[in-house]
Amino acid sequence: MLFGLLFRITGTLLPFLVQMVVIRKLGIEYIGIRGLFSSILTVFSLAELGFGSAIVFFMYKPIADDNEEELCALLNFYKRTYRIIGLVILMLGLIILPWLPHLVKGSYPTDINIYYVFALFLAQSVLSYWMFAYKTSLLNAYQRTDIINMIGTVVLVLTSLAQIALLYLTGSFYAYLIASVVFTFVNNILISATVNKLYPRIKTKGKVNSNTLRDIRVKVSGLLVGKLCGISRNAFDIIFVSMFIGLSYAGIYSNYYYVIVAVTSFTSIITSSLLAGVGNSIVLESKEKNYRDMMVLNKIYLVIGGCMTACMLCLYQPFMTLWMGKDYLFPNEIIVLFSLYFYIQKMGDVRAVYSDAAGLFWENRWRNIGEAVANLILNYIFVIKFGVVGIILATILTLFVFGFLGSTQVIFRHYFNSGKMEYLLSEMKYLAIALLVCSITYLICSYITFDSMLLLFVFRLIICFTIAPALYWIILNRGKDYRDVQTFLMRMIQGNQV
Repeated sequence: MLFGLLFRITGTLLPFLVQMVVIRKLGIEYIGIRGLFSSILTVFSLAELGFGSAIVFFMYKPIADDNEEELCALLNFYKRTYRIIGLVILMLGLIILPWLPHLVKGSYPTDINIYYVFALFLAQSVLSYWMFAYKTSLLNAYQRTDIINMIGTVVLVLTSLAQIALLYLTGSFYAYLIASVVFTFVNNILISATVNKLYPRIKTKGKVNSNTLRDIRVKVSGLLVGKLCGISRNAFDIIFVSMFIGLSYAGIYSNYYYVIVAVTSFTSIITSSLLAGVGNSIVLESKEKNYRDMMVLNKIYLVIGGCMTACMLCLYQPFMTLWMGKDYLFPNEIIVLFSLYFYIQKMGDVRAVYSDAAGLFWENRWRNIGEAVANLILNYIFVIKFGVVGIILATILTLFVFGFLGSTQVIFRHYFNSGKMEYLLSEMKYLAIALLVCSITYLICSYITFDSMLLLFVFRLIICFTIAPALYWIILNRGKDYRDVQTFLMRMIQGNQV
């Protein structure tokens, strides 16, 4: 957990710094190009089909049984699969190469060749599949993610320092991208050397039996549709902005969206730490107890999410001004939509933990497919009519209808069987409270003015960290929810089974 937290902090702060240097030295269009090409390769990564997660899952039993022969066979299968995936991504990249200019509305920087730039992005992606990436699965299966995070942190620091130095010394976007390719290679070499040292007897040899192969295909099918949904929600947004609005707007959108990703990476620490305990509880406890625990955990999490949403609403613009400058700001109505987008994501996080722990991947397939298709259709319609506002609005609508309401239907149909209306009413109640808390906090912050943007940011931060939690306490402290949370937390503090 400590190395994971260190990696998340480093992985959040350093890219902010590097991105700022890119914009100051080169311009916002370069961030747009990076966001566009990264999104294209994210779409291509569908070729991976969730094999990584599936292979790790199937390694648990042979590790527990000390069955090295089966582990070797699984690792060998994973190696061969990743080489094929790398080849598929390379082929897709070469196919799309002639169409790159059609993915950019308007002009792009004249000092670069977009074909060469895309080739470097493609090389980095393909290298990650061909150069020992499959060995990461062993560290994950043996629960040594601390090693992955430690190596990742060191390599990220070196990559960021190299990129910043190259940008100042050469001013070359190519040099900046080549550094990413080189350090991707370094990261994989370090992982490979570490795995060879820790597990010298695990080699890539042998064949996976037919029963295991069949099980892998079933699991991969369920993971694929979930991955399709996530890609349609995130990667295609930037592609549509680039195609219909332009690279500059795609760059600005990437900056704003990166803030959501950074904040979400910290809330995911909570949800990921819940998963193992929830899985254990699903096996050992009744559905009724798990439902009550979910309701309490969800209320705690929504209060945290509501406070974070208030911070985003009040601090987004001052932070973006400090980070990128006044020339790269979206209007305030887009900030409201981004904040709403963030909160709606949080509405389903705890329920998603219970859904994953209950193994409802396959049961969610049609919901995932529906969200992906609806998001693509609405993105196309809304971006033409409303521009960037339409992109975010399309994502919010599909996330709420399919991501929240659809997923709720699945888990209550296939696991809990009762209590759906109580859960939905509770979610609507906390949504209303969040809207009230955010509105009051924003109104108070709007009266705070300073000539210094840094002072404005600091004072608004203090207000958000005090007013938003205080408002939640005033609203909730005399109700049943508050007493339920108190009882739940006391059980945790006393070490009783939650």
